[in-house]
Amino acid sequence: MLYAYQQENVSYLNFDLKDLDFNILNIERVGEVKAADSARYFKKEFAKFWKNNPEETLIDTLSFDFVKNTIDISIAYQDTLIDLYNESVLNAIRRGDYYQELESERKYDKAVDEKLSLTKTLSEIRMLEYQYNKFAKKPDSILSAKYKARYSMINPLVSDIKQTFDAYFYTDNTKEKFIKEVDVNKE
Repeated sequence: MLYAYQQENVSYLNFDLKDLDFNILNIERVGEVKAADSARYFKKEFAKFWKNNPEETLIDTLSFDFVKNTIDISIAYQDTLIDLYNESVLNAIRRGDYYQELESERKYDKAVDEKLSLTKTLSEIRMLEYQYNKFAKKPDSILSAKYKARYSMINPLVSDIKQTFDAYFYTDNTKEKFIKEVDVNKE
């Protein structure tokens, strides 16, 4: 599996793995990724919309409905501001007050931008909620196997120097091929 995964990666650079002196030094299965892990990931990503670097208690207690409702209220508020600033622009045009017209247009544009940003955020939260619910239904389902590997190969991008790499590899749900590599130092 590891050879096939690396061969696919180097082929994008127009290299063949057999020309790069590829050697698997060690590979071992170190764990599994369960649906509960993925659900936890999506819940944590969701909590980041509310607060950067959320604490565990916030991740556990923050509800999708509460945040969606809060954003809906904010969108309605922006709609009201948009209507008010639009009316202010029209009134300034009628009076010939150019300064007031520009000021109202600036505020109108700001309210429209804020509404669009809130709408985008709401859409992202709905997607996270969908993903969270999908994985939370069957928390014990195994989605992937996790392997730790050490391998060496010539790096053609760095003056043909042979390098050794330590990485985690994750399989697809059939556990027949690797789909992701993460440097051991970055996980």
